[in-house]
Amino acid sequence: MNAAHDTMTVEQAYRAMLAFLQREVELTESSDLADLVSEYKLGPDGQTRDPALWEEWLEAVGKVVRPQAPG
Repeated sequence: MNAAHDTMTVEQAYRAMLAFLQREVELTESSDLADLVSEYKLGPDGQTRDPALWEEWLEAVGKVVRPQAPG
């Protein structure tokens, strides 16, 4: 994968983040991280279990895609 030229949708990025965190759970066996991943998983309808969580994700994406000007 060439990260400099590849793009993802917001949902694909979310799923990638979940896959990354799940791998970290498997490597570290961290129960705290496992609990977090469990809360962030998508339901059968493709939505987060907590709608506010998705809004927080979109806010985080916005900070990366459109960084705020300093000060």
